[in-house]
Amino acid sequence: MGTVRNSLSYNLALTKTIFKREFSALYRRTALGPVWALLSPAAYLAVFIFFRLLFGLSNPEGVPMLPFLFSGLTLWLLFSTTLSAVFPSIISNVSILKKMPVSPFVFVFAGALVPLFTSAVYMVLLEVLLIVYGYAPTMHHLAIPLVVIMVQAFALALGLLASTFGLYRQDIIQALPTFIQLGMFATPIFFSPSIVPEALRWVVDYNPVAQCVGMLREIIFNASWPDLASLGKTIAVIVVFGLVAFAFFKRTSRYLADLF
Repeated sequence: MGTVRNSLSYNLALTKTIFKREFSALYRRTALGPVWALLSPAAYLAVFIFFRLLFGLSNPEGVPMLPFLFSGLTLWLLFSTTLSAVFPSIISNVSILKKMPVSPFVFVFAGALVPLFTSAVYMVLLEVLLIVYGYAPTMHHLAIPLVVIMVQAFALALGLLASTFGLYRQDIIQALPTFIQLGMFATPIFFSPSIVPEALRWVVDYNPVAQCVGMLREIIFNASWPDLASLGKTIAVIVVFGLVAFAFFKRTSRYLADLF
């Protein structure tokens, strides 16, 4: 029992140390520092507004455009930054793995903390924006952390799968940014899912990020709990991806120190 407790304490301490290092390095040698964390969503919002005006997109739900866009963007940035961080977090800490008996999953979770922290800041800003537009917080907002956890869990699962193959051939790592950008257009971030043609509805129905965006918007705009059917289906998809990713990565990560 004592060995397990010591191992857990050691892993938590290492996770905290890596998080501090990654967060400090994120804006090192930049003039604006953490302000860049705000400029990124601002730039996305400007592009989204341009596309909506260009194609004449409207919100059938009748939700104001800015909070509608920012609600989807907040979750998408969490997903994309977490997914992008998994492989670099593993590779940059291989030297630690060679010196100490530590699980590579510690690096994965430590790398995911920075996107999660940034997402928490965005969520606070979203709540302020909602109040400005007349959407007062309700008890249904207690379900928001569950939505956030599901988005990041799915990103971690995909990141582990990509890293599993990337350990041997990094082509998928090189292509990952392109896939992420394409995925954004397949997810109702800057458009309403109701405008998706029936023939393409499956892209939204079986997209966990799309489902989570829909749940978040139901919570904050309609003051309702997530639909249990959608919630169950989304959790099931994430669990399947997570179990497969865990099994594959655990099997290949034993050779990590030899490959790098």
